[in-house]
Amino acid sequence: MGAMEKSASEFYRNMGIRLKAASLCLAFLLATSGFAQTGFAPIHSEAAYQGNRLSLQNGGDTEFHPEVRNFLRSDLFKIGYNTGYTNPIDSNFLVYLLNENSEWESEPNPSRKPVLKHFFKTPANLFEVRTKDFQLLVNPMLHLGYGSDSGKPLFVNERGLSIRGCIDNKVYFHTSLLETQIQPPAYAADWISEKKAIPGAGFYKVYRSKVLDLDRAYDYNVANAALGAQITPHIGVEIGHGQHFIGNGHRSLFLSDFGSYYFYLKFNTRIWKLQYQNLFMELSPVSQAVVGNNDLLPKKYAAVHYLHYNITPRLGVGFFEATVFNRSRQFELQYLNPIILYRSVEGLIGSPDNVLVGVDFRWDIARKVRLYSQLLLDEFRLSDLYKPEQTGWWGNKYGIQAGVHYINAFNINQLDLRAEYNLMRPYTYSHFDSLNSYQHYNQALAHPLGANFKELFLEARKQILPQWSARVHYLHIQQGLNSPDANWGANPTLPYTSRIQEYGNVIGQGISNQVQLLGMQLSYSPAHNAYIDLRFQWRKQESDSGSFIQLGLRYNVWPQNFDF
Repeated sequence: MGAMEKSASEFYRNMGIRLKAASLCLAFLLATSGFAQTGFAPIHSEAAYQGNRLSLQNGGDTEFHPEVRNFLRSDLFKIGYNTGYTNPIDSNFLVYLLNENSEWESEPNPSRKPVLKHFFKTPANLFEVRTKDFQLLVNPMLHLGYGSDSGKPLFVNERGLSIRGCIDNKVYFHTSLLETQIQPPAYAADWISEKKAIPGAGFYKVYRSKVLDLDRAYDYNVANAALGAQITPHIGVEIGHGQHFIGNGHRSLFLSDFGSYYFYLKFNTRIWKLQYQNLFMELSPVSQAVVGNNDLLPKKYAAVHYLHYNITPRLGVGFFEATVFNRSRQFELQYLNPIILYRSVEGLIGSPDNVLVGVDFRWDIARKVRLYSQLLLDEFRLSDLYKPEQTGWWGNKYGIQAGVHYINAFNINQLDLRAEYNLMRPYTYSHFDSLNSYQHYNQALAHPLGANFKELFLEARKQILPQWSARVHYLHIQQGLNSPDANWGANPTLPYTSRIQEYGNVIGQGISNQVQLLGMQLSYSPAHNAYIDLRFQWRKQESDSGSFIQLGLRYNVWPQNFDF
C-alpha cells in the first residue's frame, strides 16, 4: 500500500470521531438490514486475511463466523471500523480494508478527485458508478512473472477483468475472467501430467511460445461469477461458478479452494449466533483432457451443509456433512431438503452414495492466539480400534487437523505465526463407485494430497513497513503412494474395492514418499492491491531436489501456490 493509502489514512484520522461513528452506524444498519449486499471478498485476498486477523485481535463477534469463507464485504468493512488506530502500519491496513470495501461508505473518499467523473473515484477501484439504486465497480487484473527453475524458464502471464456491483440494494453480482499462460515448476508440471488437470483451473491446452523456450507450459482461462440476493433479512441465496472454503486452517479437510471451479447453488442463513450454509454443486469426475475436447463431460453432484455455532465471540463449533452422488445426469431431489441429515436420506434410497461428516472447533485466546481443529469421518467402526486382531481396518477412514494461529507473536507487531498438522487415513474420500469419490475434475475437493498422509505446515508473515511484507513457509509431507498395480489408499479416485488388505492398514503404507518444501516471498506494494514479489522456493522429494526464483508483478490477483 503506497502513497494513495497514506493520503487516505490521513483523511480518516483527521475526520475524527463523528465521521467514524456515523460511518459505523451506516455500516451496521446496512449489514443488519439484510437487503444490501455486494457479495464476497476472494478467499485468499489480502482483505480476507486482514479482516479475519482483525476479528481475532478485536475479540471476536458472535455474528461473524471465520470458518465460512468467502467473507461478506460488509463484514470486512465493519471489522475495519471496529478496530482502533494503534500505529502507522496498523492504521495503514485499516484504511486498506475500508478502501477495499468502499461501497459500504455513505460517500466515496472525498480526498480523491475522480478522473472523468467515474475513474479513480476511490483508491481501490479503476471505474466506479454509484447511484441510489445501482453500484458498479470495475478493476483490471494482471499477474506477470518470470524466473528460473533449475535452468528452465518459470513463467506466468495473467490478464483479466473483475466486475462487481449491486442493484436496488438487494441483488448483487460479481464476475471475473483471467486468461493465463504459465510454465509451472517441474514438480507441478509432473502433477498436472499425472492428474490431467491444473490446480484451480478447468479446461487447458499446451502453450507454445514464439519468444521463450517453454517445454511444459499451459494456456487456460479461469472464470468466476455469481448472482445473489437476500430473500429475507437473514437468508441469502446465490447461484454461481466458483469455489468455497470451510475452516480456519491453511488446509481444509471439509471443502477447500484447491481444485477446479464448479457450478453451485448456495443458501446462506445467519441469525443469532448461528450460520448455516447449504451448497448444491454440479461436478465432473474427470477432466476434459481425459474425455476429449468435443465430448460432453460426465456429471456427478454434491450436497453440502455446514452449521456453525458461536458459543461465545471467542469459542465456536461447527458441524459438516456432505454427500456425493451420480444419477446418470440427474440430481437426487431428496438431497434438496436443507435441514435433514444426508445419512438418513442415503439409507432410505439404498445407500448408494458417498457421505462424509465432520466437526470443527475454534478457541480464540487473549486476542492473539487461535486454536482450531477439524475431524472428518468417512467411515468408522469403533470396535476395530481396540481389538488387537482387527487393528488397521481399511474402513476406518478419517482425517484430523490441529492448528494454531498466533498474531502479533511475542508482542512483535504484525508478526503472525501458524503451525498446522494434518493426517488422513488410507482410502478416505474414496467410494466403491469411483464416480462418487470426493473429487472434482480429477482434483481434490478438500486436501490436495488426497489420503494416506501426514503433513506439517509452518508459516511466518511479517509486515516490515507499511509497503513491505515478507512470508516464509515450510511444508513436510509423509505419504504412502500407490504402485501401478496396487491401491494402498492414496488416490480417492480409485474404488476402495481394489484395496490390498482388510486389516493392518496404516498411514504411509505403500511406496514411501517424503516431501520438504521451503518457500520465501518478499513483497513491495506501491499502490492499492499492486505488488512486486520476489519469490524463492526449495523442494526436496525423496532423493530429488530443486529450487526456483521468480520476480513478479501482481495487480488485483491472488495466485494459488503449488504447496504440495
